[in-house]
Amino acid sequence: MTSPRATRRAIALATFLTLVPLTLVVAGLNELVIVAVGGTRADAHAFTATNMATGIISVPIVLALFRRRPSLRAWLVGSLLLDAVAFLGMNTAHSVSTLLAWRALDGVAHLPAVTLLMVAANRLAGEKRGATLGLVATSLMTGVAVGSPLGGWLVMRGASAVYLTGAALLVVAALASLAIPPLPADANVGGGHRYDWKRGALATWVPLAFGFMDRFTIGVFVSTFTLYLAEGQRISPAERGVLMSLFMVPFALLCWPVGRLADRIGWYWLIIIGTVAFGVTFATYGLVPEVLLPVSMIASGVTSALMFAPNLLLVSEFARRGAGEGLFGAFQVAGSFGFLAGPMAGGIAVELTRRASGAPAYGAIFIGVGALVIVLGVVAAVVLAPVSRAWHRQRT
Repeated sequence: MTSPRATRRAIALATFLTLVPLTLVVAGLNELVIVAVGGTRADAHAFTATNMATGIISVPIVLALFRRRPSLRAWLVGSLLLDAVAFLGMNTAHSVSTLLAWRALDGVAHLPAVTLLMVAANRLAGEKRGATLGLVATSLMTGVAVGSPLGGWLVMRGASAVYLTGAALLVVAALASLAIPPLPADANVGGGHRYDWKRGALATWVPLAFGFMDRFTIGVFVSTFTLYLAEGQRISPAERGVLMSLFMVPFALLCWPVGRLADRIGWYWLIIIGTVAFGVTFATYGLVPEVLLPVSMIASGVTSALMFAPNLLLVSEFARRGAGEGLFGAFQVAGSFGFLAGPMAGGIAVELTRRASGAPAYGAIFIGVGALVIVLGVVAAVVLAPVSRAWHRQRT
């Protein structure tokens, strides 16, 4: 019988390997889409959004099928190998339409795999859910952080280097997932309703709003901010990847300790303070000089960790208290909508704010996005305060 610690390590490793390919393509977005296949800025934004759009459709379908045939290994191995095929297909694409078609298959396979890894972590979390889910978040964001600079380095050696590396990592992730044991039944909800989600309570929508906004800002970051670095600051792909890693590495490293801290002091203030602080930081992206961009990236990573890890704990707590484990699927779908909307909104904003010189008003775009994050933090503070107080009284 696999020990709980070995099981968590297996989930963490599979999560890490699954997430590296996600940002492997980000730092070289200009080179992979605009240069390699003759795309436009709009096509580059579409490339970042297409896999999220198809993932939105596939997650609820896969969760429903998984409920009927709950073989975690089979679903994970199948999804990850299919994703590897999608990366191989993108490597052979010679037109924008073909590239986006393979990117759509990437979304169909990738997002359900990540969702099932979160479900597995939740089932095996025990009482210290914040620490366990924080470890998964750390693995997830470490994969994202490694993918950015690695992709920037690889794309300078050609598009094929990016796609073939991504395919290889997904195959290894599929092999790693074989070490995850079958999941125990969820004792908190009935077997026939394991993936139901109670929508009546306003507070249960707040984690989804955070999931949406988290991915929305990342969507703007990996598309519009990447183009800003390339066009506005004339920063090379490798340097772009390093800047992104300065965001992602603190984010990744802090998720686990922040999750442990949430177990001790609660999730409420961590989420609210982190959200407002991240919004302020995001709003300054277009205002700070190039020399201070590394500082902005580090600050973004720290504040993002304060938002993300406690929000996973909040999702788990709602699921455990009757909202249903389907809230994890809803969380992923909300995040996918955010990552879909982010590049689309960024692409529209780039065109609408274009000056006479042809340069977009990147600074105004980042201020607008930052303001949305701050508003979410203020609204969440009001909506979640009664929930936090009620749960605290139950513990005491």
